[in-house]
Amino acid sequence: MQKHTSIRQGGVERHAELPQVVVVTGYSGAGKNTVLYSLEDIGFFCVNNLPGSLLQQFFESTVQAEIAHSRIALGIDVRGDISTTIHKLYRLKTVWPFSLKIVFVTSSHQVLLKRFQETRRRHPLASSTKDVSDAIRQEAEMLQPLCDMADVVLDTDQFTIHQLRHFVISTFCADNQQEMVVTVTAFGFKYGVPPESNLLFDVRFLPNPYFEPSLKQLNGTDQPVLDYLFSQKAVQEYWDRFSSFAMYVVDQSLKEGRFSMNIAIGCTGGRHRSVALAHSFAKQTMPHVTFLTRYRDIDRDVYQDKGEL
Repeated sequence: MQKHTSIRQGGVERHAELPQVVVVTGYSGAGKNTVLYSLEDIGFFCVNNLPGSLLQQFFESTVQAEIAHSRIALGIDVRGDISTTIHKLYRLKTVWPFSLKIVFVTSSHQVLLKRFQETRRRHPLASSTKDVSDAIRQEAEMLQPLCDMADVVLDTDQFTIHQLRHFVISTFCADNQQEMVVTVTAFGFKYGVPPESNLLFDVRFLPNPYFEPSLKQLNGTDQPVLDYLFSQKAVQEYWDRFSSFAMYVVDQSLKEGRFSMNIAIGCTGGRHRSVALAHSFAKQTMPHVTFLTRYRDIDRDVYQDKGEL
């Protein structure tokens, strides 16, 4: 139900309908503009690069119906006074009676670097003394407080521009049920646990294709590896329990109103067992849920003589 508030203007009290507000922020090159343009396509009143110092005045205008829109989206990036922006947003979320969600659009360092190299666009923080890679790191540090405040952290690594638009439109369109993206990450424990994980599964105890000479150079998306693993009783038993539990958590998270979640599956090197399970799990279907896969360490050098353990 839409919230209302009483406004006194010229000595006359009236009721104003409070808007639905989405603040879109995040890393340069991660897809903020695509998210914002997609919201505009479904009827949001969009303002991009609004200075943080003007946030309160802007929302006062919406409450007083000077901006007569029930759905508003604001684009905020690293340019401007970040500390002021964070302070104003915190006040708006905690004091003002808005339906306000912060969407933080993120992507990995390597993917952002590749995008800037491909598009040849200039990073906002790059300069004659700072290359794109350093600018990406600096931006991540500056925006971390905003990321911590976010209601939704949207990782666009696995999205094409069309998939991202579809997700935004499906999620925020008033006529459709909310959509959720589940990113299933296969990784190697030897390279560290993905920090964004909501659910973490350790499959290092399962039979290891690495020690099968004919499978060593393959990965978990190759059919011989899949056949080998799923012919093992231990894998079959684990799969039944794992997939049932993980799908239950996904379903409950969707009902709770989450927009995204991250499931991480780890083996030793992130090439065989974890990839096979992530590959198989992401093939499952659930209404209003999109499954994406990320094989974080699949191309790492795991062919050392000392092998996996």
